Amino acid sequence: MPLATPAPTSVSRARLEALISELLAAIKSGGQGSLSPVPAVRDGLTVCEMCNQFLISKFTAGRSENYVGLLIKELRSFAEGREEHLAGEVTSAEIEEWLHANGWKPYTKRGRLITLKNVFGWAVKRGLLVANPALGVDQPRIISDAPGVHSPATVSHVLETARRVDLNVMRCLAIRYFSGLRTSEAIALEESEIKPKYIEVVARKSKTRQRRLVTIEPALKAFLALGGSLPLKQVHNRLRAVTVASKVEWPHNVCRHTFVTYHLAKYQNAALTAIQAGHTEQIMFNHYREIATPEQANLFWAIRPK
Repeated sequence: MPLATPAPTSVSRARLEALISELLAAIKSGGQGSLSPVPAVRDGLTVCEMCNQFLISKFTAGRSENYVGLLIKELRSFAEGREEHLAGEVTSAEIEEWLHANGWKPYTKRGRLITLKNVFGWAVKRGLLVANPALGVDQPRIISDAPGVHSPATVSHVLETARRVDLNVMRCLAIRYFSGLRTSEAIALEESEIKPKYIEVVARKSKTRQRRLVTIEPALKAFLALGGSLPLKQVHNRLRAVTVASKVEWPHNVCRHTFVTYHLAKYQNAALTAIQAGHTEQIMFNHYREIATPEQANLFWAIRPK
């Protein structure tokens, strides 16, 4: 069955169908691989159909493949077992029970709940549902801890290990440590986007869908001069080989957190750090202020290849 809604020009129709089919294969029995159009009768909308059409709308709106791929993973858990349930009959209590039955941490619960609020809210705005049941679920409380960062000595050790194990991984990690690119942005980066004085993060590869230029600091320039080539292929296996060899803890988003922490500590300018990282200035104040001292920042930015 052809798609009811065309995909944007930046994403091929085949890619769109493949991503949606991945969701269908996981949550629908019978091996049906085609998309079901939204029914004309609002009360007939199933959970599966709602999820499918929500994903299509995000592609049509120009959201990135990485973003929609993440949505697929998040929606799969909720839709499994409810694929033929009517979306209008889902209750707040049902969502709350699902949210707390998976053993997720508060941060993950919050993200899953936000996704469901967006999905049901989208259906309400389209006139497909009367109410959004996810709005009746209390937001999980999160106690904010300081983000995990690597010390200057650890960063140096990781990069030297990567230099020995896999020069291409070292190049990618150096960019992530010293420019703060998100993982998805760094692994999609091409050599042509590494300029003499800055790295260009093009809009289609940016999480925020906005182009930005990130300054190449002397530390990064020194490691880039060692060689290697991007984009990086077989990312997870090759990165794991380096992290295992380095024998260091690897907190979530540690490279990006490390960059933001030491950049803010060095320049004491939240607006500048936010521009470089593609963050908001409010995030700088909420999560990164006063995590590192200027002395620690100086050690970080003084790192050079041995």
